[in-house]
Amino acid sequence: MKLKIASNTNWKQVLIAMVLLSIFTISIGTHIYSEGLKYESAASDKQLGDVPLTLTVGGENIYNLEYLSSNTESLGPDEEVTVTANYLNMFLNDYSSDISLLSKTFGLDEKEVIASLEKLYDENPDEFEITNVGYLKDAKGKIKVYRSAQYGIYMYLQNYADEHPESVSNKHVGYSGNAEYVEKLIMYYTKNIFTNVDTNMALSIGAAESGYYTAKYMLYCNNIYGGMGSHGLIKYRTIENGTYRYIKYLSENYISKGLTTLPSIGRIYCPTVDANGNRVASPHWISLVTRAMNHYEGTNFNVSASDVLNSK
Repeated sequence: MKLKIASNTNWKQVLIAMVLLSIFTISIGTHIYSEGLKYESAASDKQLGDVPLTLTVGGENIYNLEYLSSNTESLGPDEEVTVTANYLNMFLNDYSSDISLLSKTFGLDEKEVIASLEKLYDENPDEFEITNVGYLKDAKGKIKVYRSAQYGIYMYLQNYADEHPESVSNKHVGYSGNAEYVEKLIMYYTKNIFTNVDTNMALSIGAAESGYYTAKYMLYCNNIYGGMGSHGLIKYRTIENGTYRYIKYLSENYISKGLTTLPSIGRIYCPTVDANGNRVASPHWISLVTRAMNHYEGTNFNVSASDVLNSK
C-alpha cells in the first residue's frame, strides 16, 4: 500500500519543518558545549546510551565516576568478600561508660580491665556473649548468660577483683561533691545490678541517714547509710564503692530475706522497743524515710552510666 501525500504544498512544508528542526537541534547542542558542558570519555569507548564518567559545566565537575572505569576488576561469581566483625570493639564502644563506672566501683584501673577483656576475646572470639564479656563459666564449663550486659560487666569485675587483689586500689578518697552524683549512683546500682532493691526506698533510707547526702563526715567516709563497725563509722575507699556496698547490704541482708517494708527493715536497721517491750522500727526513723520517699516520688530513676558520670 502506498502512502499518498495530500498536496505538493503540504509535502514541502513538512520537509522545510524537518530541516529547520535539525538546524535548531545542532545549534542548541553547539551552544551547550560552548558553555562548558563536556562529555569526557575515550572516543573509542563511546557508544549510544553510555553514561558519561564525568560531567563538567562551566569548568566545574558535577560528578565523576572514573573510579568505576574498566580498570576496576569486578568479582567473579565464585569470589567472596569476607568482613570480620570485632564484637568486643563494638561492645567496648557501647558500654564504655559502664566499664568506667564499675571499674571505679571496684577500685580497678580501667585500661587494665579493657586489656584483660581483649586478651579473653583474642583467645575465644567465637564464644562471645554480650551479657558475659568476661567469659565466666558455669559448673559444666559453659559460658554463662546474664540478664544484662551491665550485670555481666559487674560479675566479671567482681571476679577479677577477687582473683587479682593486687590490682585493687585501697587508697581512700573522701567525697566532697554534690548529692546528685550519689543519688544517681543509687539509681544505677538498683536498676542494673541489685534489681531486687526498690530505688525509692534505697534513696530515701540513705537520705534520712545522711541529710539528703550532705553530711560532710559521712561523705568523707564514703558512708551514706550510717553503717557502724568496731571502730565507729565504716570508711570506704571511694563514694562509688561505699554506695555500691550500701545497696549490696540492703539487697543481701534485708530484701533477699523477705524484709521489704519499712517496718520490717527498720526493726533491724533502726530498732527501738515499744510500750509492750517488743522490738520495732523507730517511729521517728520511719517518719524521716517516708518523708524522703515522698520527696523522690515521681523522679525518673532510669539513668545510664554516662548520666551518672556526667553528674559528678
